[in-house]
Parts: sequence; structure tokens; C-alpha cells
Amino acid sequence: MPEFLVELYVAHDDHRTAQEHADRAERVTADLTREGQLLSCVRSIVVPQDETCFLLYEAPSADVVAEAMRRAGLQPEHISAASSSGAFHTVGAAPAPPLHTMKGTTMTVTTDYTELRDKQQKVWSSGDYNKIAAITVPLSEHLVDHVGIEPGARVLDVATGTGHAALAASRRSAAVVGIDYVPQLLDIARRRATAEDLEIDFAQADAEDLPYDDGAFDVVLSAIGVMFAADHQRAARELTRVCRTGGRIGVVSWTPEGFVGGLLATVGRHVTPPAGAQPPTRWGTESVVAELLGGEVTDVDSVTANVTQRFADADAFADLFLTYYGPTYAAAGRLSVDGRVAFREDLVALASSYDRGEGTGLVVDWEYRIVTATRR
Repeated sequence: MPEFLVELYVAHDDHRTAQEHADRAERVTADLTREGQLLSCVRSIVVPQDETCFLLYEAPSADVVAEAMRRAGLQPEHISAASSSGAFHTVGAAPAPPLHTMKGTTMTVTTDYTELRDKQQKVWSSGDYNKIAAITVPLSEHLVDHVGIEPGARVLDVATGTGHAALAASRRSAAVVGIDYVPQLLDIARRRATAEDLEIDFAQADAEDLPYDDGAFDVVLSAIGVMFAADHQRAARELTRVCRTGGRIGVVSWTPEGFVGGLLATVGRHVTPPAGAQPPTRWGTESVVAELLGGEVTDVDSVTANVTQRFADADAFADLFLTYYGPTYAAAGRLSVDGRVAFREDLVALASSYDRGEGTGLVVDWEYRIVTATRR
């Protein structure tokens, strides 16, 4: 009987839900079997670090598997059919390189990062990040101060966005390059540099494929940028590759425990993350960044801090982010009217839960972590 692979995704750090999905699917499959349906769940595998649940089915057709998912109240990202080679391709899609293969009892999963990268680029090109970026200036200033940049140092700012860290480094008389894959954000960064009469080379490039020679820079930075790369490991390798021996690497990222970690988790609860997406807040944990940078670095260290944000009230915060911030703007666009109402209510509740209760406005602390390392 043909085999089909089902992929289910849940919000990051919600491993229990992934297991509940698998259990629910298996219970419904057993019910359908008792009803006389030719259907068997051969294996279920939960991959906590990827927030993924895989279900391997034997069934007469993909429609039978889809009905099982519907009965279980689950919305799979993909239902893939096995080819004669044992590889899988998405049912109804044009033939493509296999994303999943089964070898005995071991499953190997390969993410199509090109597709994921394209999706994420569209997210960050949506809304109007410039309306949000200004409130993150203190993080970039702290990063540049903490890493320490000397006059004349060759500095690369990866995923520069509207240029906060690049501008801060250039003000310290460094020779700065800033890259990003969103042209609209680079245009804003260039205008800012021109306004301050700073010479910065801004270029469109991907954090996972930096167009620079090995060891080209004395300092490599990223301010809440590389954390949103599609392929975390490849992006980390690029950070180390372009940094010279003895040079410094510094990244600042939102922590999973902090406010923005909660914001991104809220997005994930309402909209299924793209296939293969990893939690960006992984970069807000020192041990994870140390593992990503690997043996190419030494002296890994980190500090945490808070940036205080002020809004008229929790409703104003929610409306600002639903209108301008790429991840929340894009997520809202995928929801029904009722879904958007529920999403907004959760954003308001999140903001209210972090309110310091000072005065009549909303005052919230957003936690971030700076991780630094020295290139071997």
C-alpha cells in the first residue's frame, strides 16, 4: 500500500502540543481503521528542536490521509507521497528534489531553505519596518559599545535593516559595510548615512551567503538581524568565515523568555510557522549561539539587558505592530476576520501582562542578549 508523510508544525517551545498532535492523529487513525478504512499510522516522530511532528501513513490515497487529519482537527503543512525511490514529494506539486527520505527506522529531514528564505524575505518586506526600527536603536548602540570598535576597523553589519549598528560603528570612525536582503530597508539606511555624512557601503546580500572573502573583517556584527535567518547554522558559519583570526563577533538578539520572545510565540500560536523555520529567539541563548559558532571561535560570553518601551496603552502597541511590523502584519493577513480579532486580543493581553504600571501609559521592558566571541 502507498506511503504518505504528514508534516505538522506548532509554535516554538511548545513541544507538548506537538506530541498531542501525534497522539490525536493516531487515535483518529485507530477509529477509522475500526470503521473499515484502509489506513495505518506506521510511525510518528516528534522533532522538538524544529517544532515538527512527522506522521508516516500507509493508505490507498492522500485523500484518505487528509480525511484523517480533518477528523483529528489538524492542519498539516504538507502531505507527501513516496516515490519508487523511497523519497517523498508534495502531493499536487510539480516534481521537486526530495525534502524527506526514510532509511529503515531513521528519518532524515532536509529543509528547503531557499523557499523558506523567500518567504521570510517577503515577511520583512511587508508592513513598514522603519516605523518599528527606531525603538530598537539602543540595542545596536549597546552592541557596538560592548564589542568595542576602534578607528579604522573593518566592520560588517549583517542583516543591517535600516542601518542602526552600521551607523553606530561608522560614528566611531570604522570602515563599515552593511548588508541586508530587503532593498527597501537598505534605501532607508543609505539615506540615513547621507544625512549624517557617513561613508558606509550598503549592499544587498544574504546572511547565509556573504559575498566577501574569508577573514575580510576585523569585527562582524548583527543586531536582531541574523537571528531571523532561514538557515541558522549556515548563517553562523558565514559570520565566522568572514571574520579574521583574532577578530570579534557580536550579535544581539531577543531572548526567548523576554517580551519579544512572547510576541513571536503569540504569532506562532495563531499562524503555523513556515516549513523548517527555527525559532529566531534561539540566538538569545548563549549556549545555542556558542554551538552555532562552533569550534571556529573562543571566549564566548554574553550579557543580558532590557530596553524600555513606552506606548499610549496596550491597544496602541497592538495596532502599531499589526500595521507595521513584518511578522505580525504578515500573520494577520493570513487570518480570518475572527482570527485577526483573537490575534489582536492576545497581543493586547501580552502587552498588558508586561506593563510596569508607571503612570497612565504602557511601559514595558524588552529583554535582549548580546553574545560575543573571538575568531580562532
